[in-house]
Amino acid sequence: MRLSLFMVLLLTVVEAGAWSNHAMLLWPVMKNTQALTENRLVVESLEALIRAEGAAIANTLDEVEKWSVANLDAYPPTPPELRFDPATPEKALHDFLAAIRVNPDLNYGLFRQGTVDDVANGQAALNWTDVSFLSMHSSTRELVYYQLKPGDLISPAHVMISANDEPDHGMDIGLYTDNGTSFGAAYGFGSQPFGNPNLDYSSQAPFHMGFYHLDWLTAQVEPDLLRTLPAWRIRLYESLAALAFRTGHDYWGWRFMGWALHYIGDLTQPYHTDPLPGVDLLSSLWLVVQGKTADAIQLVSNRHGVLESYQFQRIREAQLAQAWRGPLLSSLSFQDTACVHSGPDIIALTGDSKALGEHLDRTLEQQSPPRFVADPSFEWTGSGYEAEVDRLVGIFGGQSAIATLDDELLIHLNRFSHYASGWINQSVALESGQSTGCRR
Repeated sequence: MRLSLFMVLLLTVVEAGAWSNHAMLLWPVMKNTQALTENRLVVESLEALIRAEGAAIANTLDEVEKWSVANLDAYPPTPPELRFDPATPEKALHDFLAAIRVNPDLNYGLFRQGTVDDVANGQAALNWTDVSFLSMHSSTRELVYYQLKPGDLISPAHVMISANDEPDHGMDIGLYTDNGTSFGAAYGFGSQPFGNPNLDYSSQAPFHMGFYHLDWLTAQVEPDLLRTLPAWRIRLYESLAALAFRTGHDYWGWRFMGWALHYIGDLTQPYHTDPLPGVDLLSSLWLVVQGKTADAIQLVSNRHGVLESYQFQRIREAQLAQAWRGPLLSSLSFQDTACVHSGPDIIALTGDSKALGEHLDRTLEQQSPPRFVADPSFEWTGSGYEAEVDRLVGIFGGQSAIATLDDELLIHLNRFSHYASGWINQSVALESGQSTGCRR
C-alpha cells in the first residue's frame, strides 16, 4: 500500500518539459556549415506532400507500424480504422494527422523560428500564439517566428532548428482517453500513464520521456512508467523523412528529421530518463516509511524546472552577446561523425543520461538558492523567477556557483551536440540518397 501511494504521487508530478527551446540549442551546431545555411529548399505545405505521395506514405506508415509492434514492448498498436488511406485526397491532411496520432488542433503551417543572427528578408513576423495553442511562459515570450509561403527558399538549418522545437508546440498534447478530446478517445493510447491530465503540458510527458532503465521492482509495481513512446516517435518521423527525401520533397525531409531530433534531445536530459535521479529503490522505500515521498518528488520537479530556466537564460544571453567561442556555445558547436539510429541506440543513450542524473541533481541542490531546490513547499513553475534564475544563482553563491552550474551544463550540452550532429549527418546522407553518412 505504501509503495503504491509513492507511485501514485510520482505519476502525478512528473514534469513534461526537457530542454527549453530546442531551436536555440541546435543553431550553434548548424550555423557554421555553408551547405546547411544556404537557402536551397523549396517550401511546401504538408497537405501538398501528402497529396503527392499518398500511396508511399501509406506503405511507410504500415512498415513503421510493423516495426513498432515487433520491437517496442509498450507500443499501443494503431487502431485499424486510423490507417492512412490515400484514396480520399480531400481528407488527406486530416487522415494523415490521425494516422500518425498527433494533435490535429495544432497548425502544422509554414514558419521558421528566428535566431540571433537573423535577417527577416521581408517575412511577416509571428509570435508564439501564431504557432501554438499552449500558454506562453518565460522562454516563449522571447521568441520570434517568421511566416513562410509555398515556393519560398529556405536553408536546411532554419528548417531543422524550427522543427526541432515544434513537438513542444502541442503535437503530443491531449492524445489519451482521459484528456477530454475526441481524438484522444480514438487514438488507442489508453489512459494517460503518468503526469497530471489536467495540467497544460503534462499529457505530452509519456511521448517525451523514456524510462527504459527502471529497477525491476518499480517496473513490476508500476508498469505504467514503462508506457513511454519517444522511440516510436523517432522511428516514425525518421521513416517519413526518408520517404520525403527519396521522393524529392527535401523541405519535409529536413522538417521530419527535426521533429525526430526533438525526442533525441529530450532523452539526453537526465530528468527525462529517471523519475527520481539519485534515489535508489531502498531510499525510495525509506521515503515512504518517513512519509516524505511527496516532498522528494516536489524537489525533483523544482530542480528540473530550475535547470530548464537556467539553461535557457545562459544560452540566450551567450547568443545575444555573440559569445560563440565561449565555453557554453562552443560545447554546442561540437561536431561528431557518429551515427544515431532509432531503436537500440536510443535505449542506450537513455542509460547514459540516467547515469548522469544523480550528479546533476546534487549540483543543482548545492549551487542554487535553497528556496528553489530544497523547499518542498515551493513551486518553481509559474513562480516568476524563471527569467532571472542565473542572476539569483549569482546572488546566492557568487561567480563560483555560476561557474559550477555552467560546468555541469556543459556536460549535457556536449551530449546534445554529439547526438544532434550525428542526426544531422544522417539527414545529409538521406538527402543525398545514401543509407548512412557516418561511422558506427
